[in-house]
Amino acid sequence: MNGIRPIIEFMTFNFSLVAIDQIINSAAKLKSMSGGQVDVPIVFRGATGNAGQLAAQHSQNFENWYANTPGLKVVVPSNPKDAKGLLKSSIRDNDPVIFMESELMYGDKGEVPESEYLIPIGTANVVKEGTDITLCSFGKMMKVAIQAAEEMAKEGINVEVIDLRTVRPIDWATIITSVKKTNRLVVLEEAWPLASISSEIAFHVSKNAFDYLDAPVTRVVSEDVPVAYAKSLLEATVPNVEKTVKAIKEVLYR
Repeated sequence: MNGIRPIIEFMTFNFSLVAIDQIINSAAKLKSMSGGQVDVPIVFRGATGNAGQLAAQHSQNFENWYANTPGLKVVVPSNPKDAKGLLKSSIRDNDPVIFMESELMYGDKGEVPESEYLIPIGTANVVKEGTDITLCSFGKMMKVAIQAAEEMAKEGINVEVIDLRTVRPIDWATIITSVKKTNRLVVLEEAWPLASISSEIAFHVSKNAFDYLDAPVTRVVSEDVPVAYAKSLLEATVPNVEKTVKAIKEVLYR
């Protein structure tokens, strides 16, 4: 690409579907098809997931869609500090990166270092250490995860909370290390249940840490229906603190 590192911005990844052929069949594959001779250092940036009452065509999650594609990297930050450090790493990366944000978080404020820093792609963050159960999530669902952990703390349950930060590649080592310590895992994400990031994590942990699990891996995801416009139906469809706390208790007390 002769030093050019373009950033393509979508208002929302719902609109990326009109460009998905170029992303999947060109950007993701050029390095492999050229025998490693052609790098594609490009960032596709935009919003994913629901942003309130925007109905079915503007409320979809595409993390698992793009993470399914070899040749792409998929980043989903959960806070301002991570967003800056991960975006800088994404721009410097020689592979195409899908950088997915939440419109509901664009007004969030947080501490961001003024000095130069990078956050490596593929490195999860243990946001809160715990001993009783692992709760793994990413993106804006991290807010739900942290609130759920706080609710469980009121009952004396110490939840370890992991922020994946990137969903391709996934930091398997951090997840497995946590599960070996807590012996239980709940995965929280906003996507539909079929072929989701949470189902991949459930498979990987069940395969590679089965002897450490004291209960089956459980996940909290959106209902398997298009997202409705009505506020009551939207709230019933997507994950929340109540659903997450219920899942944690089911894993702990089964």
